[in-house]
Amino acid sequence: NMLPECVSACAIYRVMSASSLEFSKPLAKMTIQSKCVMPAQTCSQIQNLHTLRWDLSPEQIKIQTDDLITRINKMCNEIGSVKIEDVSIENTLKPLAMAKFDLASSRHVLDFPQYVCPSKDIRAASTQADKSLSEFDVEINMREDVFNRLIVLQTKFQNDLSLEEKRFVDRLVTRGKRSGLHLDKDIQENIKNISKRISELSIEFNKNLNEDNTFLVFTERELSGLAETYLNGLEKTIDGRYIVTLEYPHYFPLMKRCHIPETRRKMETAFHSRCKEVNTEILEELIKLRAKAAGLLGYSSHANYVLEMNMAKNASNVSDFLDAFYEMVKPIGNKERKYILALKKRECLMKGFAYDGQINAWDLPYYMNQYGHAACFGLRPGCTSPDGKRQIPVAAMIANFTKPRKGRPSLLQHHEVETYFHEFGHVMHELCSMVRIFSEFSGTQVEIDFVEVPSQMLENWVWEKEPLKRMSRHYIDGSPVPDNLLDKLISSRVANTGLMNLRQVVLSKVDQYLHNNPSAKTADVFAKYYQEILGVPATPGTNMTASFSHLAGGYDAQYYSYLWSEVYSMDIYFSRFKKEGIMNSKVGGEYRRIILEAGGSVDGMDMLKRFLGRAPCQDAFFQCKGLVPSM
Repeated sequence: NMLPECVSACAIYRVMSASSLEFSKPLAKMTIQSKCVMPAQTCSQIQNLHTLRWDLSPEQIKIQTDDLITRINKMCNEIGSVKIEDVSIENTLKPLAMAKFDLASSRHVLDFPQYVCPSKDIRAASTQADKSLSEFDVEINMREDVFNRLIVLQTKFQNDLSLEEKRFVDRLVTRGKRSGLHLDKDIQENIKNISKRISELSIEFNKNLNEDNTFLVFTERELSGLAETYLNGLEKTIDGRYIVTLEYPHYFPLMKRCHIPETRRKMETAFHSRCKEVNTEILEELIKLRAKAAGLLGYSSHANYVLEMNMAKNASNVSDFLDAFYEMVKPIGNKERKYILALKKRECLMKGFAYDGQINAWDLPYYMNQYGHAACFGLRPGCTSPDGKRQIPVAAMIANFTKPRKGRPSLLQHHEVETYFHEFGHVMHELCSMVRIFSEFSGTQVEIDFVEVPSQMLENWVWEKEPLKRMSRHYIDGSPVPDNLLDKLISSRVANTGLMNLRQVVLSKVDQYLHNNPSAKTADVFAKYYQEILGVPATPGTNMTASFSHLAGGYDAQYYSYLWSEVYSMDIYFSRFKKEGIMNSKVGGEYRRIILEAGGSVDGMDMLKRFLGRAPCQDAFFQCKGLVPSM
């Protein structure tokens, strides 16, 4: 176990779109240009509203939500009332920027508590605020009057706009067209209603998961193989049995270390049955609604609609990428599968368990490494405020890590430290943002298949000896981790790389199938790919997709981006940091300026080319996976 000196008590989760169309929370973020001078009273009034408070009552959350919606609506009404012939930067772009800045800076004090507050009443009020604001997002992004005035800005004032202003206006016009604002009124109304329903269902899907409190009860014998420290951290029933929840710090250590197959089977079945009935119904309705909206907008599928704005551009390119990666990984996965079967057969013979001749879903984590769960929320954008002053960005990390126990601090396992670094990469992306004008481009507001680059890139430091020595020690006597253990840990990075990456291919393929078709039986689709690619049957009666929060949390048709962006993150790390020094401040400063500070104000590919000095390539990615020899 490792105890990083830098670990704090809080954690991080990146806010993703609740709606699968363009009407999402991140897309509403935007700030006033720095050269704009607003009336002093107006600026101070807005600035005073952006204090991040976490002591709001349910009633205050509702009042502030209603006030925010009223405030932004009034600003948009004023913009929409400007005569077309009178449209200018002063009366359209600047007021719109102020409205967007206000919304982006005010909303997360209202919709964030649903993820972290211990009070159920406050969580419920925050969830309702999220629903109201998401529905309002649809309304303001479907305002044809504002869209028509943006068209005038785009055509009439091209030469008067800065590069960032032009990028912003062009993006809003593109988004307006992708929202159907150029189509007939009845189609627009249909799309608006579908989008509101998508937003409502997405929030409900994740609320169900957040509120799930399922637990199982086991005897000490049924938990054979688990450390005493794990057992001491569990609550007990009156008759002395152990209560095990489905939260990550309970679930994954058990699945990885418990010797009793039946215990693992019960846990895996329960884990992948969370919210099964209600969320399966929600997800399958979401798939139909997304496909219907994409069809109304003239796209062949929801996947092609979404991917048009990403680096991948279309579903065909994603399919080609996944197929090529699958062919590279498949041989290693086959070898690992045979090895796991041999381990299982040997253990069954030694311990007297029945050997069924196959790898089951509850066997995989026991014979492989697993991971933790955390996420990053951007709470306030880092950009220029309406009065010309810089607003300091705020981000929060939330995570399920090993809890402290009596007489023992929270000792993080290595995979938890890796998770911490991953999410801290998102935090740095948020906090280092230095966009000059619009919060639309602040922090992680980049292409979805680029957004994981900074987080995945930072993971590399937990696989290097120097930083590992800095962040670890024995919690009692302060002694360092022995070199031989660190060497073994570092060399284990490529262990199970075949099956772990095949699992990512499974999830990516499932996601693509669901969003390239007008409807789907989600449990059947997952079972099909799980068996075909991993060679493992899905546990009967379960539906993993009902708890696959990415599908309702902004990664619809985009789960492939974890593998896609890893290509770039590995190229950055091995081509610059590994080559020039992992603690090299010059390279670090350059990375901060070119990648982190730019946010979404520059295309991801342009940032990569500038930092690397060339177009990115896949060599480092495949070397890190152990798929080709290191150069």
